[in-house]
Amino acid sequence: MDGRTRTANWKVALALVAGAALVVLLWRFIAPALSLTAGAAALAFLLSPLCRRLENVMGAGAAAVLSLLGTLVILAGILWLLVPSLIAQVTDLISALPAALETLRGLAGRLSAWTSEIGLGEISLPGIDLSRAGDGILRFAAGTVTFASGVANTVSQITMAAVLGVFLLIDRRRLLLRLELLIPLRLRGMAVRMGAAAQREVRLYLRAQATVSLAVGALSAFGLWLAGVRSALALGLLTGIFNLIPYLGPVLGAVPTMIAALTSGWQTALFAAIVLIIVQQLDGMLISPRVMGTLTGLSPAAVLVAVFAGGCALGVAGMLLALPVLMVIRTCVRVFVQREAA
Repeated sequence: MDGRTRTANWKVALALVAGAALVVLLWRFIAPALSLTAGAAALAFLLSPLCRRLENVMGAGAAAVLSLLGTLVILAGILWLLVPSLIAQVTDLISALPAALETLRGLAGRLSAWTSEIGLGEISLPGIDLSRAGDGILRFAAGTVTFASGVANTVSQITMAAVLGVFLLIDRRRLLLRLELLIPLRLRGMAVRMGAAAQREVRLYLRAQATVSLAVGALSAFGLWLAGVRSALALGLLTGIFNLIPYLGPVLGAVPTMIAALTSGWQTALFAAIVLIIVQQLDGMLISPRVMGTLTGLSPAAVLVAVFAGGCALGVAGMLLALPVLMVIRTCVRVFVQREAA
């Protein structure tokens, strides 16, 4: 290696180190910009099929704006119909938390008395203080008032993401072309095939998963309403959202439902549990097989590891994103292997 080559390598290494240091120093400013860009890109990705259809009858700018406005009008109509009921039911759930905790204490006391009568001794919940848990939940409920103060900032960020998403929709062909030009020529064809395949699979997955979650949420809300559970609409919506998380979602969604059902007595809680079991059986045997089919084709072990890793990294949002990210990785690996085999 001659001196000129070593000098060039040192310059590249120093540039990478300087860039990494700059990112670390300015991360608190870079992170919001990356989050905004990611949200806008996700919005553009979701709206691109509608935008392409509209571009057949109008210009790209008008199609992008109309696709966004049409989606917002539909969402606003849904929110106008559901939000008042949801707010009332969530408020009712928060006010019912102390009663639910008292019910849990009563059940624990009766269970402990029964085990003492049969000679097994008292049963206690190690490391769990229900009174402290009640105080913590009440503090959390009070904190929702503080959380409401950040609504204006959230709305502004969503608005900026929507505007940026429109610009990305309008210039998507030019941006994709520039991204392709950044890839070395010998890898460009494979990268384009990877992107197209990943886009197709993720879009099909999101469409199918949204259908399944909507069906599970609607069935859960209806069944809980028949069972006499308070705030059935809010709990059904929560169950449908958590159902997006593979394997762990039904368990996470059942916890608030059972706590809310206990406020109306153990009979209502029993009926609620039966409803959730029936809905999950319908989902596993009828809804998901018909809607999802063999769309994912992923190993259950790989899905669980991905969900766990996503939860550790980003919480519930990471758990929701784990499967789409895993599908993208699987698709890219498949395209690479097929190229090598050819």
